[in-house]
Amino acid sequence: MRPEAKRFADLSLLLTSIHHSLYIFNQMISNRRTPEFDAADIAELLVGITPIYLQNFVSRGLHGLRASVKPRTQRRLFSRADVFGIGLVWLLCESGLRRDPIDKILSDIARTKKPNANLAAKKLLESQAEYVVIVRQPRGPTKTPAKNPVQETKIVNHSEWRKIRAQNPTGVEMAIPVGHKFRDIEKRLELLFPSQGA
Repeated sequence: MRPEAKRFADLSLLLTSIHHSLYIFNQMISNRRTPEFDAADIAELLVGITPIYLQNFVSRGLHGLRASVKPRTQRRLFSRADVFGIGLVWLLCESGLRRDPIDKILSDIARTKKPNANLAAKKLLESQAEYVVIVRQPRGPTKTPAKNPVQETKIVNHSEWRKIRAQNPTGVEMAIPVGHKFRDIEKRLELLFPSQGA
């Protein structure tokens, strides 16, 4: 074989190899995987939920929480939407609310019959709400008291929160700072998982 023919064959092989590599790289970029986070990422880096609570919520399906990424291994994997849903539930839990009131709040925000933390978090993110305000009217003296106090859930910004406080002299209000929590999670996603943040 002549030297020019050998160089041409080598160059042709090299170009074919480069073309194949670029094709595979392009396929990988165009088929981006769903961002995945494991329980340790959520507990230690993103939300701050204790591992035992996360395990309990997900294994029992409480508040509509689940690991929505199909696992390739034994461990649970969570999507970005799951992270915000878990963050919302944990914030409500840390605010002192119990299971039934949390479920009612999630259902009110998502406008669903069953609680869905991911959908509620999505609606809050879209509305850019600063607070979720829970207004409860205490039960008064009566012969047949209601099972639960009347509870109303409102999604508000700073100025609306002040108005609610002025309009409800007999109600008990609780403002949950969801805007701050979601911004904190966003910042942590950008810093710690830059390829998965968006």
